[in-house]
Amino acid sequence: MDEITDISEIKTNVETPIFNASASDDLCGILLKDTVVHIAKLMGAVAVFTFGNIDTKTFRDLDVPVIDITQIKTIIEKLTYLKNEDQSQLREISDAIRNEADKNASLLMSAAAVEYSLGTIDCGIVIGLIRTQDSYSLVVHSMEENETVQVVRECEKRVTPETFRSALHLSLNIAMKGREGKKVGTAFILGDEEEVLERSHQMIINPFRGQDPNFEVNINKKENWETVMGFAQLDGVFIISESGKILSAGRYLDVDTRDVHIEKGLGTRHLSSASITRDTNAIAIAVSESGGTIRVYMDGKEVIYVEPNASLVQVDGQNVASRSF
Repeated sequence: MDEITDISEIKTNVETPIFNASASDDLCGILLKDTVVHIAKLMGAVAVFTFGNIDTKTFRDLDVPVIDITQIKTIIEKLTYLKNEDQSQLREISDAIRNEADKNASLLMSAAAVEYSLGTIDCGIVIGLIRTQDSYSLVVHSMEENETVQVVRECEKRVTPETFRSALHLSLNIAMKGREGKKVGTAFILGDEEEVLERSHQMIINPFRGQDPNFEVNINKKENWETVMGFAQLDGVFIISESGKILSAGRYLDVDTRDVHIEKGLGTRHLSSASITRDTNAIAIAVSESGGTIRVYMDGKEVIYVEPNASLVQVDGQNVASRSF
C-alpha cells in the first residue's frame, strides 16, 4: 500500500460512503471493527457509533467517545431465505438491503447530530459500525453537512451554545422523567430577552425576581436544574437570557398567534412559543405534557422535533432516528 501523505484528500474522497457486507459468521465483524479503529485514528474522528449486537472492546484504545445506538428491528429480519434463485425476488431483497443501509446511515447521522447538540461530541468526522442480523454497514460521515448540526448552529447564533444545550438537556430530563412521577409540559424561551419580556406578563409571582447580581440563577449551572424542574410544573413559560440567566418562570406570552401554523393537537403553549419566535429573535424549546415530545421553534417555524421515548428525531419535516436519551 502506498504511503498516505494527504489526509485532507482522504476526507474528501471518503466523506459519506456506505459499505455493506454479508457475513456468515463474525469474521466480517472482527475485520470491520479493526477497520473502524484504523479509519477513526487516520481521519481524526470525533466519535464512533455502534448499532446492533456489537462488542465494543475493540474500541478501547480510541481516545474518542464510543456511543451505542439503541437497536431497532429491521426489514432485513423479516426477509425469508430463498432456496431458488428467482431473480425478481432476489432483486427485491437486494433493494431492501440497500434501503436498510441508507436508513441506518441516516440513523447514525441523526444520532451524531443530537450528541453534538448536547455537547457530547465536537463537529467533525464520525465513524459508524452497524450490524443488522448477518449484515454489517460501515459509515463515515462528515457532520459539517448535517442538517441538524446546521440548524443548531443557527440557533447558537442567537444564544450561547451552552445555553441552548443546557435548555435541551433540561427539556429531555423533563420529557423523560417528569416531576415526582407526573408528566410535565413546559417551554423555555431563549434569548432576545428584552423583547420577550415586553411581549409577556407574569401569571404568578416570579420566583426568580430580585436575584442577587453576584449569585444569579443560571441555567448553565447544573446545581440549578432541580430548581428549574420544580418550577416546570407551573403554568406558563421560562424566560432565559442569551447567556443563560433565568429571568422568569410562570410567564404568559402576549402574542398574536394568527398565521402561525403548528401540528394539530398541540396546545396554546406550543402555539405561543412558535409565535414569539416569529415576532422576536428568540429560540423556543417546548416540551409536550401529553407525549413528552420536544420541539424547537425559530422564526415562527418548528425546526427540530425530538421524541425521546421512540428515539425519533425530525428536522424540518424529515424523519430520522436517534438513540434513546
